[in-house]
Amino acid sequence: MENTQNKDENSKVNFGKIIMDDFMLLLFLGVTIYAIFYLLWGVMELSNLPTIPEEIKQNLLK
Repeated sequence: MENTQNKDENSKVNFGKIIMDDFMLLLFLGVTIYAIFYLLWGVMELSNLPTIPEEIKQNLLK
């Protein structure tokens, strides 16, 4: 009875333990999450820029 109970406890592994045990997965997730947030931050900054006035646009195109 005790052996089957130990097997059930050992077979259930937490998702956090899987991530923390695999250092390459942890490195990949760290870099990926950082890159996604950095890209989102850049897109938000670009969307908040004011538009260029027509006078300046025409002067730059000449």
